[in-house]
Amino acid sequence: MRHPHRDTAAMLALTLALLAGCATTGPHGEQSLILIDTPTEIQMGLETDVGIRREYPVHTGAALNAYVAEVGARVAAHSERKDVQYTFTLLESDIVNAFAAPGGYIYVTTGLLKAAHDESELAGVMAHELGHVIGRHSVRQIQQTMGLQMAAELLLGDTQSAAWQQVAGLGAGLFTMKNSRDHEFQADQFGVKYLVAAGYDPEGILRFFQTLVEMSGEGPTGAAGWFSTHPATEERIARARTEITLYDLGGSPRNRFEDRFRQATARLRG
Repeated sequence: MRHPHRDTAAMLALTLALLAGCATTGPHGEQSLILIDTPTEIQMGLETDVGIRREYPVHTGAALNAYVAEVGARVAAHSERKDVQYTFTLLESDIVNAFAAPGGYIYVTTGLLKAAHDESELAGVMAHELGHVIGRHSVRQIQQTMGLQMAAELLLGDTQSAAWQQVAGLGAGLFTMKNSRDHEFQADQFGVKYLVAAGYDPEGILRFFQTLVEMSGEGPTGAAGWFSTHPATEERIARARTEITLYDLGGSPRNRFEDRFRQATARLRG
C-alpha cells in the first residue's frame, strides 16, 4: 500500500534538490546539499539584520566602524563565495561575542574588541565568522530545523509564509545561537585559512581563544562561553594549531598589526 504523505515528501525532496543543489561548504573542498538558494539566503540575512539592529545598538564611532569593516574586508577578499556581499557591523555591547547571519552579515561587539590584543586576533575572529557564512552553517541549520515543507516555502519566495515569519523572528536570537560542534571546528579551519591568505599571523586566533580561557575558564558562562559553545576551547586551540601546520608560512614573521589595533581602539578602551 502506498503512503500519500511519503510520496508527497519524496516529490518535494526531489523538487528541492533540482531547484537547489550541492555547494562547496568546507575549507578543503567538502560539499553539502543546500536547499535554500543564495537569493533566499540573502533575503533571510536582510530580515535577520533588521531584528538584530532593533535589539542591539550599533556603535556610533565612524572611525572604529570603518576600521572593523576594513579588517573584515581584508579577510573576506580571500573568500571563495563571491555570490554574497559581506557587511561587518560593530555592536555596542560589553558581551564578548561575534556571530554571522545568512547572506554575509557578520557582527562583532565592542566587548570583543576590548578583549583582543592585536589586529590578527580580531581578524581571526572575523575569519572564523566568515567561515560560518562560507560553510552556510546558518542555512544548513535552518533548513534542517524547518524541514522540507518550510524549506520549500523559503525557496519559493513566499514572504508571507510561516517559514518567512519564523526567519524574521530569528533576528537577535543569533546573538546567542550555538553552532554545532562540527560547524565550529570547520569555521576554525576556515579562520586559519583566511588569516594565512590575508597575510596575518594565523596564531592570532589561538591567542584569542587562550585569552577567553584565561578570562573566564571553560564554563558555559562568561567570555569563554561563546568560543566553547560545543567543543572545549582547549580542544579547539589544539585542532587549530594542527591546521596551521598544513600551511607553508615561509618562515617569515606574520603581521599582527599591534600598533594599528591599539590606535584604532584607544578611545574605546578609554
